[in-house]
Amino acid sequence: MILWTSHMTEPEFLHYLDPSIYTVQYWESSTNKQLPNLVKKGFQVIMSNYDDLYLDCGFGAWVGEGNNWCSPYKGWQKIYMNDPKKYLAAQGVTDPALWSKIVGGETAMWTEQAGDQNAMTKIFPRSYALAERYWSDPATGWFEAEPRLVYFNSVMEKQRGIFGNTLKPEWCVQSQGICKLNKF
Repeated sequence: MILWTSHMTEPEFLHYLDPSIYTVQYWESSTNKQLPNLVKKGFQVIMSNYDDLYLDCGFGAWVGEGNNWCSPYKGWQKIYMNDPKKYLAAQGVTDPALWSKIVGGETAMWTEQAGDQNAMTKIFPRSYALAERYWSDPATGWFEAEPRLVYFNSVMEKQRGIFGNTLKPEWCVQSQGICKLNKF
């Protein structure tokens, strides 16, 4: 059974939950102390940390003025660099057996401000970036992944009809090697 982080997953209540029954979908910040506590207590975790993986962030607030609560916008590069092992290590969890408690990740697209006309461009290709990160666990960063994601985004458009957001100008796609910026 999967449950989202909540008051029940706070340290004072966590003992009521059986880690052999519950998997926790983690939506808190990547620096929140709940993450290392969950894996140390034996829970499997699905990452959906809002500071990297919420796709509806960075747009105007739908209630009130200004930006929404989880701004800024999360570009595909930031999503690609979402690495739970680094987040755990930064909080003192360096045991690979505990890292293996992270069983996956999921981008979250809440639909208060997404509908038929804009949902796909908010979801894709940013979700592709997370898929590559979690499936391959690359030692390199987003810069090296860009040609693969550009190609994959193009394939999904042409062969599957999934039209996501453009990663770079079409001329750059057609002129590989000429348009690419030097590594930062």
